[in-house]
Amino acid sequence: MKLSLFILLILPLSLFSQSNTQIKKQAEEIVQKHITPFNNRNLEEFAKAFDIHVLVSQFPNDTMSLGRDKLKESYARFFNKNEKSNVKVLNRMSLKDVVIDEELGTVNHSTNRHITIYKVANNSIKSMTFINNAKATSNPEAIVNKQLEAYNKRDIDAFVETYTNNVKLYTFPNNLITEGHDAIRKQYASMFNKTSDLNAQIVNRMVLGNKIIDKEMVTANGNIFYAIAIYEVKNEKISKVTFIQ
Repeated sequence: MKLSLFILLILPLSLFSQSNTQIKKQAEEIVQKHITPFNNRNLEEFAKAFDIHVLVSQFPNDTMSLGRDKLKESYARFFNKNEKSNVKVLNRMSLKDVVIDEELGTVNHSTNRHITIYKVANNSIKSMTFINNAKATSNPEAIVNKQLEAYNKRDIDAFVETYTNNVKLYTFPNNLITEGHDAIRKQYASMFNKTSDLNAQIVNRMVLGNKIIDKEMVTANGNIFYAIAIYEVKNEKISKVTFIQ
């Protein structure tokens, strides 16, 4: 699912103008501020990077803690329980005030890869959402690439076929906007027919278990838009897409 073209059907075009470089740069700088204090186990400096009402959750919206005080309590327990901890950013993508980091975390002698979605506001991290690694039963990239090819060919039948019959589409974190083949076909068939220059290119990708996170550059009607989608694959079909706009 090429998210930006879907959202253009339901939201004002002005919301999807090319992201402001300065906003992205500032968001990345704010996110970066918490990494060194975490690795140095400096709880006070670490907590300063977060909003007083920061929301910490597991994707899509399972609340882990709410507020800076609760965050400090949680990480104080973490530091006390674990002798060593370190995080390294492997890949980063950003869009407006959202920064997504693919991170390699080491706790004591164990290492794992995960993805964190940061939303920034008022010079601090407003929310932090963790996506943990989950086992994939197939190659999730294959089906996501197949729908990209169908999208660029404007082949509505091949495009719809890449999704489960009850596929659900959300805006982040968990706001359902549509579901099912019929809804997708109705919304995209018209767009495919009317947009002769339609094209989407992946500019950054993260793969974590059965999830694919793509930042996409989409050309439509002479305009260029950027957007991010989180695809979840089940039984070799796309079962869920979460759009970040």
